[in-house]
Amino acid sequence: MSSPRKVKVVVSDLKKYRDNVTMYRFKPEFQVKFKPGQFLHLALDNYDPSYNWPESRVFSIANSPEKDYIDILVSPKGKFTQRMINELKTGSKIWLKLPYGSFNLNSSADEHVILIAGGTGITPFISFLEYLLEREITYRSIKLYYGVRNCDLIIFDNTIERCRQRIPNFNYSIHCEHDIKEGNFKIHPGILPVEEIVQKASAMPGSTYYLSGPEGMIKAFEKGLMNAGISSERILFDKWE
Repeated sequence: MSSPRKVKVVVSDLKKYRDNVTMYRFKPEFQVKFKPGQFLHLALDNYDPSYNWPESRVFSIANSPEKDYIDILVSPKGKFTQRMINELKTGSKIWLKLPYGSFNLNSSADEHVILIAGGTGITPFISFLEYLLEREITYRSIKLYYGVRNCDLIIFDNTIERCRQRIPNFNYSIHCEHDIKEGNFKIHPGILPVEEIVQKASAMPGSTYYLSGPEGMIKAFEKGLMNAGISSERILFDKWE
């Protein structure tokens, strides 16, 4: 695994969604190696190598390692992320430190892969899926469960549609709590139904479960899967707040 490196980047693009959820695209000084599902540390204040690394926050990487840019998705929930929303513009220069983490897809093509994402927890799964598209890697099946507060926060819909068209045995289920709208996707009303998803998923032997989203969601699914007899070795998660 690559050792973390400190790299200066420029904000080359950004896109804002509802509730100030924002996608940032960074152009690094040099291409940084990482694995799908890994994360980075982002510092807003200037980094001086003669001093300690400044205050930073952790964000999952939202693109394939094959790209020459780095994407993250930010939902403002505190002073640091609100500062990002207020200060970062196209052309802004900041520092990243990466890669970190072991939240990676297993390499066995014989597995059923279950991806369960809440809100911006979809981010590392997009890195997974883009990588599979580019490398034409296949599994026995891949199922994505994706829950959002409202339909305006269904992000990466183009990637999901590309996966449906190009990845064999890929399918998805999108769940929305509020403001349901008709569009390109069939939307299921309400939050991600833990019992229903666990019942369906646990009926598929040889499945590996990847959980990413709010801590409460992760705990609910972890408990449900373990109560269903799923080994903890087959339940992987990327916790964030």
